[in-house]
Amino acid sequence: MEEQGYIEVKIDGTIGNKPLKTIDIDIAEIKEIISDVETFLYPSRGEKAERPHISYRIEEGSARNLFYLPISGVLLFNGLSTEIKNRGNIDFLDNKRAEIIDKFQRRAAEKNLEISFYSSSTKDPILKINKGTTYFKVASTFIETEFVLYGKINEEGGNYPNFHLLTKEYGTLVVSATEQQLLEGEKRLFKVYGVRAKGKQNLADGKPFDLKLIDYITYNPNYDEHKLDLLIERASTKWNTVPNVDTWLQQIRGGANG
Repeated sequence: MEEQGYIEVKIDGTIGNKPLKTIDIDIAEIKEIISDVETFLYPSRGEKAERPHISYRIEEGSARNLFYLPISGVLLFNGLSTEIKNRGNIDFLDNKRAEIIDKFQRRAAEKNLEISFYSSSTKDPILKINKGTTYFKVASTFIETEFVLYGKINEEGGNYPNFHLLTKEYGTLVVSATEQQLLEGEKRLFKVYGVRAKGKQNLADGKPFDLKLIDYITYNPNYDEHKLDLLIERASTKWNTVPNVDTWLQQIRGGANG
């Protein structure tokens, strides 16, 4: 059996003019702390399903939330907490872990609390969160990615070389390009093309922007009739093995009312 240890989330503060005690912590808050610590250690659904046994106890000394678990979990907690302290931010954390620390930070700032992380491997706090710290999650408004877009090129040129691509999904998009990219090959104005471009995507509405051309893709809407005939022929042999096609389709669709 793996060596056991513990991690601790200690909450210091005042209620009125009196120091915070365990009796002041509502069961809903306790439930939330337990859930938050579990997510911080094991953020994904798969990790939660396979996590080791963790037991919990709350003790006086303001409010000491103690979690007993295998030493590997303690070392993970130590490593993450130390890295947060050393960096002074939570930008490196995955989204779920960052949200947990952000929640602790906002709670500490709003209620003038000090939340300290300890473990069985050290007597000193590994990390302290209070109104003076700034472990807030920076909300992303866009991601940088690569796109394949199709549309009609209806304008080219400009002081800063670019073309306008009229797309069905996003309307008109401006794609910057070099003069060589605009001039080489056939004339593309008022023709439908595909383009491969790198740029940013707005997380709110999904619209691409700040696009830079990588390559053109010739748009060919015509299908290969010979290939289509082959696919139909292959599918037909599979249909021959189905005793009653109508009944099979009805089952696939979820019955008569599907």
